Amino acid sequence: MNLLVVGGFFLTEALQLLGHRVVNAEAFLAPGAAEVDLEAVLKELPAGDRPDLLLVVERLGPRRLPLNLENIKLPRAFYALDPHLNLYWHQKYASAFDLVFTTQRTSMSAFRGERRPVHWLPWAVNLGVIFDHCLPRPYEIAFVGRLDARQRRKRHLILEALKSRFPVRIWGDRPENEVNQQELGRIYSQARLVVNESIQGEVNLRVFEALAGGALLLTEDVGPNLLGLFTPGEHLITYEPQDLLEKAAYFLTHEAERRAIAQRGRERVYADHNTLARARQFLECLGERDWSWHVPDHLQLGQTLLHLTFRGLYPARLGFARAQFHLQEALRLNPASAPAYLALGQLALMAQDPGGALTAYDQALSLAPGDFHLHILRGHLLQHQDQPGPGAAAFRRGLKYAREASYTLKREVRSHLPDGMGAAPFFTGLGRVYEAQGLTLEPGYPPGSDPRFFAYAVEYYLRALKLDPYYPPALKSLGRLLKRHGFPCAAIPHFEEWVRLEPENPEARWLLGQAQIQGYQPREGLKNLLVAKVLEPQRDLMDALRGAPLAPATLKTLLPQITPEELWSCQALPC
Repeated sequence: MNLLVVGGFFLTEALQLLGHRVVNAEAFLAPGAAEVDLEAVLKELPAGDRPDLLLVVERLGPRRLPLNLENIKLPRAFYALDPHLNLYWHQKYASAFDLVFTTQRTSMSAFRGERRPVHWLPWAVNLGVIFDHCLPRPYEIAFVGRLDARQRRKRHLILEALKSRFPVRIWGDRPENEVNQQELGRIYSQARLVVNESIQGEVNLRVFEALAGGALLLTEDVGPNLLGLFTPGEHLITYEPQDLLEKAAYFLTHEAERRAIAQRGRERVYADHNTLARARQFLECLGERDWSWHVPDHLQLGQTLLHLTFRGLYPARLGFARAQFHLQEALRLNPASAPAYLALGQLALMAQDPGGALTAYDQALSLAPGDFHLHILRGHLLQHQDQPGPGAAAFRRGLKYAREASYTLKREVRSHLPDGMGAAPFFTGLGRVYEAQGLTLEPGYPPGSDPRFFAYAVEYYLRALKLDPYYPPALKSLGRLLKRHGFPCAAIPHFEEWVRLEPENPEARWLLGQAQIQGYQPREGLKNLLVAKVLEPQRDLMDALRGAPLAPATLKTLLPQITPEELWSCQALPC
């Protein structure tokens, strides 16, 4: 089989060893060109290299969205490597392909559509590079990866918790401490435990690399993405916030069990999760031939390019022109597409053309007059043009069509019109309206900086806090949203600031304590729950602990550490 590949494909070498031809389209990139032109590549290829399949692999650095994808008459496949971070644009971009591969099992349903087959193709390790060197294992716990207490707060808290009780060796946290793949294999071959953190429920490459190095892997319990690849307790050990330290302590003191599980994990990777095995799996999926050529969806291609360009993930001038082309094509094929007019309006804003944006929004509203989000965006645009009266009227219409928001909430937001449209209470209220409408946050959709582009509640809360960093309702709303969506570590700073501002507020203490227990800070969390219980005795402490059950050994250890004097020393409590 001849494959034409755009983006780095970690199975290239394995496919070549299996006798297949893999051509990297980026080798034909014209000097100074910002993007690969597939039509030009096909013209340059010798007849013998005519591809049987085009594979576009998500690029983890600068994005590659090749030109003329919609025009080539080849079977097209897309491989989503990080859907847990980029699912928003992955879903839209996948519409241009005939079949999709994804590294994460839980993302498969998001890619299915129009009878498009989706295959689960997890990461795999090249055993010629990373393997067990059979070295002594002097490192009790090892971690290799970037550390940033702000960008990777959960990772920071996990490692700090481990460092409080065990010696932990870390590589890759500083430029002078970076390691290459060969060094990585030697590090894992000298570690008894390797700890792994999942950003958002994914099984990452570190899972396979650590096991290949013969270490016992201690990884977060991520459910479906892990099951089917490995069996917890047999090939690796999973942990949750409440039992991380206990499991680390157990396996550092039970060497025979540690070694046995590590050996079974290594054998599983050597047998099933190396790049040769994964390449064969890839070929089996292609051999099923249960897919057919799809006509690309210009609307979704345009939305993909708009999203990536606005967030600085794609060259601005090229991205703007390509998005505009696809959106205009979408309107040529379907003149009644309100989403296409909305996207063209946002492109006009990017081009500093508010008049063109307003015209596009009005065209969209003529097609979808009951779309509350369109009215809200129109309100932001008019407000930005110093038209508070028409802006307030647009906001009122948007609130009218926010069917899921309560009358009381909508009345509260309307009370800020027009004079309070630029203040934190108004943006917090809009955030609550978007939450009620189910538009909370979207993984892979980084919050924008301009309200004229907002789409989710999280953006409104962040805007409110930019306007007033000490506004408790915004701190509370943002913290609760993040905690509810499984990001307790990200919620903690917002609850901490709320407690600092209102130390006698039992709800603030309660929510902070819950987030801390769920976010690898059990001692601080337990202390804040106890303070909340003192402030408001009717609160059910055991119910809170059941929500994030601490291991009995942890609870037994922590409770005696929190003295009455420490509780009374909190600002909230009288002396």
